[in-house]
Amino acid sequence: MVRKLNCLVVLSVCALVVLALPAKARETYRQLMARMVSSGLQVERPDLESQLFQMANQYRKSKGLRGLVLNQSAHDASLAHAMDMMQHNFMGHVASSGHDFDSRMRALRDGAMNLPSMGENAARLSHADVGDPQAAQKIFQQWVSSPPHRHALVSRDYLSVATGVVAQGDKIYADQIFVGPEVMTNIGRTLPEQADGSLY
Repeated sequence: MVRKLNCLVVLSVCALVVLALPAKARETYRQLMARMVSSGLQVERPDLESQLFQMANQYRKSKGLRGLVLNQSAHDASLAHAMDMMQHNFMGHVASSGHDFDSRMRALRDGAMNLPSMGENAARLSHADVGDPQAAQKIFQQWVSSPPHRHALVSRDYLSVATGVVAQGDKIYADQIFVGPEVMTNIGRTLPEQADGSLY
């Protein structure tokens, strides 16, 4: 019983210390993203980003779907996640900070209650020659060969895509974020007045 009480006291003290930290000491996902992007500029591969964007549209068109447009506002998010995966040597949709895809996207849209349809494909190419002209094709083939990733590529729910790619040593990390149409709500909108001056 004493040991359990000691553990509870230690946990309580730890919780108080974390809560007592100034807000600046706790990094938000937006801050983590900014840090990743600024550190990733020397390893970013815009050539591979462009190739993967073109491949996504070629693949969609081969399936009778319209192409996606570039989503510049989500580019930093895709680049930051690729950089995060490279720096921390992992693959997946949960950031090193513990933020999952939904919370990462909400961090980009302060106050948004309803997000548009969104999806993400991530890939890693290991033992790669970063100058390999087939590097983008090899990454894209990973996505096409995986049913959930292929589904994101051909989903009619998405209108735009952002692609981030970084390369270092013999590894290449890529991330694509797909975005659907904006969700329209009445929140924050001015309601029209009726002829008698009342609102409806």
